[in-house]
Amino acid sequence: MTSRTLSPIPSKQVEAPIRQGGGAGAIEIVGFPQILHTRTLGDPDTLFLRLLGAAREADAMVGRLSSHGEKRATAAMLSGMHLASSLLRDSNFALVAKGQPHECAYTVDLEAGTLHLRTRLYAVVSRRASFFRVEIAGKISEGAFVVRNPSDGSVILQISEDRLKEASAFSWLAQECLRAQIEQERLSRLDETQTRGEIQLIVPVAGGTVRATLKPREDAGWDIIDGRQRECVGVLSPEIESHLQKVLKFLADLFAEK
Repeated sequence: MTSRTLSPIPSKQVEAPIRQGGGAGAIEIVGFPQILHTRTLGDPDTLFLRLLGAAREADAMVGRLSSHGEKRATAAMLSGMHLASSLLRDSNFALVAKGQPHECAYTVDLEAGTLHLRTRLYAVVSRRASFFRVEIAGKISEGAFVVRNPSDGSVILQISEDRLKEASAFSWLAQECLRAQIEQERLSRLDETQTRGEIQLIVPVAGGTVRATLKPREDAGWDIIDGRQRECVGVLSPEIESHLQKVLKFLADLFAEK
């Protein structure tokens, strides 16, 4: 994830979620000749779920038209026109020509059934400030979205629609993305002796993901390290440890054959 470090942040601001203001945004409906632009409603905390709901109505219309014999491409075009018309009933939206860059750029592709957002997030974590771009994409009919690094397409984390419904969801998302970047940088700096024997995991939890490390203890057993704060949050039970040993042996045997 590309980012840049900003000026030093006073300690009292550490861990404070911050969103960039402005409110401008643009919606591209694939197949529709113009862009729907708003100066006040473009922020993802304001527009993302609203647009998702409207896109679902249009997606259902695609299904109805297709069931009556309309080609999907034509059904998507007609439904896209309907979606644009419904959004333009709000005076905060206006039609503009394509080709201009936008801070928050939404794309609705009814033929593919997808919703895509490209935006910038700003967060402060552990005295580090970062301003970076992300892409959020998912199926209109489903409730899960992936957050990607637009520079290489790598997935940073997954987020559920339920999590996006919570207050200041994108402020939370900005912090989680920055934490993931910090953790990735930390792992890249560790040499082999520091990571020998450790097992890195990415665990889906509550609409997002958490990086965790299983670290062998000096005496016996395994500590469970929360990657967000690098704190031990528990130990593996003997039963779980026995399963882990079987997995490790399987992998050792597999790689020994290569």
